[in-house]
Amino acid sequence: MAKKTKENNKKRNTKDEVTLDLDKEIIIGIKTLPEVEAPKKSKGKSRSKKEQVKKQKANYNTKNIQKPKVKRKNKAKSNENEVEFELKLGIEDEEIKKKNPKNKKKSIKQQELARKKRKIAFRIVKYTTLVAILIGGGIYFLLSPFFNITTINVVGNERITKEEIISLSNINLNENTFKVQSNKVQQNIKQNAYIEKVSVKRKLPNGIEIIVEERKPTFMLSFANAYIYLNNQGYMLEVSKTALNIPIITGFLTKEEDLHAGNRLCSEDLQRLGQALQIMKAAESNGLQNLITKINIQDKQNYILELKSEKKTVYIGDNTNLSTKMLYIISILNENKNVEGEIFVNTDLNNKGAVFRKKI
Repeated sequence: MAKKTKENNKKRNTKDEVTLDLDKEIIIGIKTLPEVEAPKKSKGKSRSKKEQVKKQKANYNTKNIQKPKVKRKNKAKSNENEVEFELKLGIEDEEIKKKNPKNKKKSIKQQELARKKRKIAFRIVKYTTLVAILIGGGIYFLLSPFFNITTINVVGNERITKEEIISLSNINLNENTFKVQSNKVQQNIKQNAYIEKVSVKRKLPNGIEIIVEERKPTFMLSFANAYIYLNNQGYMLEVSKTALNIPIITGFLTKEEDLHAGNRLCSEDLQRLGQALQIMKAAESNGLQNLITKINIQDKQNYILELKSEKKTVYIGDNTNLSTKMLYIISILNENKNVEGEIFVNTDLNNKGAVFRKKI
């Protein structure tokens, strides 16, 4: 009997240990159960000890099992709070996104703008380097000896020689054609009073062409046993002892110190020269221009013409009715050939007509 009771007690103890182990696994955060003292081996008091063990288990279960339930509730509450907090965060994020939907768009636009700026900057750097390389290579090629000047041609010159124009231009042979500055060349050549216009052209690869337009002398000034050639604009072209077959202007007001090549007549003389030109045009249209050898411009109300070959002096007055006056002059010349005298067409032509007085 004693053996049987021992075996039964062992089985019960093992069952109790199994149940306690299960409780350990189920209950979270509970401390391990205290070891139950094994009942002392005694025959008479075996039942009372079993009952005590049962009571201890019951008390332990009632005390300790209730506590983890509370803990589970607290954990559940904490989990619920966490979930609510997360939900609140999510809702707030969504609300922020709803409130500021443009932030994303702005950031995307800024990124696109930054990319475009980078591309533009890269292209600018790329093309500027290419252009710089091309310009540098082009300059090196243009300044090479391949473009050195070997020929200089002059076009349009009549009175001034080719050598004189080239020397005035300061252009040198074997000089690079692209180093020649046309403005400076024009200024240098225009130092000669005969030159009115100049143009410089490059005949690549190694030629220069200078095109000039000269002033033509139409009048002369008689001064100090010499003659000063004048053109239509009153420019003094040259001082020479040789007289040309052109009219001599007398009675001018320009000062003696200003009478040299390159200068121009004074303003008063320029006005009178303009009227003298009108007289010459009227004479040319009637075939008399070659007969006029001198024009006195001292009195702009009464210009005086000298016809040396006809031995006559014409008092033409001002430049009004010039065509009528020229007709009277022609008729008098035809009537009084080789007769020295004076012709007056500065009178009232409608009533008196022209007057011829023979020299006594």
